Amino acid sequence: MWSSYSARQAAQLIGLPESAVRGCIRDGLIGQGQDGEVPTRLTFRDLAALRAIKSLLDHGVPLSRARRELGALAQRLPEGGSITNLPVEARRGHVHVRGATEPGQLELPFAAAGELRAIPAREPPPAPEPAPPITAEEWLARARAAEDADPIAAIDAYRRCLRLRPDATEAWINLGRLHAESGDGPAARTCFTTAIELDPADATALYDLGVVEQDAGDEAAAVVLYERALAIDPELAEAHYNLATLFDQRGDTRSAIRHINEYRKLTREHR
Repeated sequence: MWSSYSARQAAQLIGLPESAVRGCIRDGLIGQGQDGEVPTRLTFRDLAALRAIKSLLDHGVPLSRARRELGALAQRLPEGGSITNLPVEARRGHVHVRGATEPGQLELPFAAAGELRAIPAREPPPAPEPAPPITAEEWLARARAAEDADPIAAIDAYRRCLRLRPDATEAWINLGRLHAESGDGPAARTCFTTAIELDPADATALYDLGVVEQDAGDEAAAVVLYERALAIDPELAEAHYNLATLFDQRGDTRSAIRHINEYRKLTREHR
């Protein structure tokens, strides 16, 4: 039905969670070019970019930081440039381009007249205050603010929030997403399952648990969860896309076409 690679296939080939691959697609780091649809089919060039991202993660750069800093680099590339052309490396938990001569600078080998252009590196935000907040809501706010810059601190803050307020469904979902992006499927499954027990009508939790089950290879469970999510929120485009992929793999062409058409309709409406 389609050529090249799905997000799930790319995730399996590179050794990343599917949620991490989809995050890179949404950031515009990979998967560009098919009429603006996101997620899209991935090329060999996209796989090369994912391998570079996987190498950064293996050397201690948090996924959210790698996505953010690579995105900032990609915006400075000339038209047609790709992060696959950048000799990136991890230094002290951040993304750098090899060849920087001073700390705190990035040098891109794409300046006019063959010269290098120095670009100041984005300084990480300060760590969260060590003093504990008074309320669960304050811990929740701290966790949201820390997600991109320091996922480990965000995980800790969500856990503190849940110790004070175990029925905080949003905290369970966000904590599960962070675990999924770091590759901890069992921890993510526990978080999403707890959120569904607290609110069986939460379509986001059902969808997220479906992604975890799909990543784990339980496609039947994933189909059930995606369908439950769509019964609550029929405009959940990602669920339509994932169902289209699963039905296509099963050989159920009619169902696959129906869901991919719904996905395309929804993504066109929200452009």
